Amino acid sequence: MANDIEKYRRRSRRTLRITLAWVLAGMVAAVLENNVLTANGLHQPLIEEINAYFWRSLFGGLIGGGIYIFLLRDKLRVLPFVQALGIMAALVLPVVAITHAVLPVVLHQGPINTQATILDRLFSLTQLGQFLYYTLMMGGTMLMVRLNDQYGSGGVGFLLGRYYKPRQELRIFMFLDMRSSTAIAEKLGHVRYFELLNDVYADITDPVVYSEGEVYQYIGDEVSVTWKLHKGIRGQRCIRCFFTIRRKLEQRSAHYQERYGLVPQFKAGFHYGEVTTGEVGLVKKETIFSGDVVNTAARIQNSCNDHGVDNLISKELLDLLRLPSRIYTTRHIGEIPLKGKSNDVSLWTVGLQEGA
Repeated sequence: MANDIEKYRRRSRRTLRITLAWVLAGMVAAVLENNVLTANGLHQPLIEEINAYFWRSLFGGLIGGGIYIFLLRDKLRVLPFVQALGIMAALVLPVVAITHAVLPVVLHQGPINTQATILDRLFSLTQLGQFLYYTLMMGGTMLMVRLNDQYGSGGVGFLLGRYYKPRQELRIFMFLDMRSSTAIAEKLGHVRYFELLNDVYADITDPVVYSEGEVYQYIGDEVSVTWKLHKGIRGQRCIRCFFTIRRKLEQRSAHYQERYGLVPQFKAGFHYGEVTTGEVGLVKKETIFSGDVVNTAARIQNSCNDHGVDNLISKELLDLLRLPSRIYTTRHIGEIPLKGKSNDVSLWTVGLQEGA
C-alpha cells in the first residue's frame, strides 16, 4: 500500500512538472508567433496569444502528460524511442484534428457548410503546424523522461552541474547481488543469462525509483543503489525497497520459472556514511561516490552467504532507521571482522513480521 501511494505521488509530481514545462514552452511559442504575425503585418494582441497558448498548454500538459505517465509510459519505455514516438504521434493526430478542426467549427459556426469548413481546416497548414507542435512537445517530454531514467533520480542534478565540484554527503548504500550467479550463467549460457539480467533489472526498477533511490552501478549481476540519508531513512525506504524487490520477484516467479527454469534471488548489504560525490570524466561523465562506506557496504553484502541470510545491515544504520516492530523483525548476527576494517562491524539481519 505504501509503495502504491508513493508511486501515485511520484507520477503526479512528474505530470505537474511536465505541465509546467508545457506552459513555459507555450509562452515562448506565443511570443514567437506574435512576432512573426506582426512582422508580416498581421497584428494580434500579445495577451490574446499568451492566453490561448496558456490554456492549451495547461490542458495539454495535464491530459497528455497524465495519460503518458500513468497509462502509456510503462508500455512504451521498452520500445526504441523512434518507435514509441511514432505511436504517440498516431495518438496525437486525432486529438489535434478534433480540438483544432472539428470542435471550433461545431461550436462556433453551426451546421451550415460544416463539412467543407472542417475539411478545409483538416488539410490546412495551420492544422499541420499544430500537429507538429504537439508531436514535438510529446517527443520532448518522452525524451526528457527517458533521460531522467537513464541518469536515475540524480539526472536533474547532473544537468544542473550540482556535482561539478565535489561535495560531502551522508548517503545510504544497498549492494544487491544475485545468488548462485556463476552456476546460473553456466546453465543458461551468455545470451540467456543476459536476457535474465535484463528482465530482473526491469523488475527491480520501480521498487528503486518509488523508494527515491538512485541506481549507482550495474556490475554484472550486482546492483548498487544509494539514497541521500534523509530520503533513505524516511519511512524506512531503503530497507522497504529490498523487501519490495523480493516480493516483486516472487510475484513474477511463474514468468522466470517458465522462461529460465529458475527464480532469481538476491542478497543485500546496507551501510551508511559520509562520501565525496562528484563528476569524473570528460567524454563519458559519471557521478561517482568515494568513501569507506561504499567498500564496507559491499563487504557486508559478501558476508550474507557466510551467515545464511538474505540481508545484512550495520548497527549504525539500523539505529537510524528505527524499524517498527509491528512490521519488521531484527536479529543480531554478531561483531564481524571485515577485510580492510580495523574495527569489527556489528551486523544485523532484518525480516518481515507475518502478514506484513
